[in-house]
Amino acid sequence: MHRHACDYGHYWECAGTAIRLGSSEPSVCMCFDHGVPRDEGDHSACSIEIVTCPEHRAQRMKTPESRLPVKEDEVEDGFVPVQIPDNMEAMLESWAEDDGPSIGFCLLCGQPIRSEGDLISGTSTHNCAAGRAFEKMIAAGGPTD
Repeated sequence: MHRHACDYGHYWECAGTAIRLGSSEPSVCMCFDHGVPRDEGDHSACSIEIVTCPEHRAQRMKTPESRLPVKEDEVEDGFVPVQIPDNMEAMLESWAEDDGPSIGFCLLCGQPIRSEGDLISGTSTHNCAAGRAFEKMIAAGGPTD
């Protein structure tokens, strides 16, 4: 068993295969960090894949392109929902056209992350102004709406 993050704001336990968006058949859950099935070894400290849980899958299939109707009081404690920028496609096109090395892409500032040295120490957050503000907000206990 391993854990996934459901895009509806909670974590769920998976038995080794999951149905991903765009597919009707389950596939083996792989560890992004090690490139092996998640059920081979301990991957508790590795990246967690966002996969809609079985309970929310039917609802997600009805509106695959729309923003999710997740309200803050419906989100599990400790779960940080990802905010997808409205200009995501343009950001990804810019990243794809970039010839420089990168290990990822920052959703906060829209820039490629060139190396692990570009991350805030002890986090997976890009060391940009928006990333530093994000980590400061997390340290303060979350948003102050």
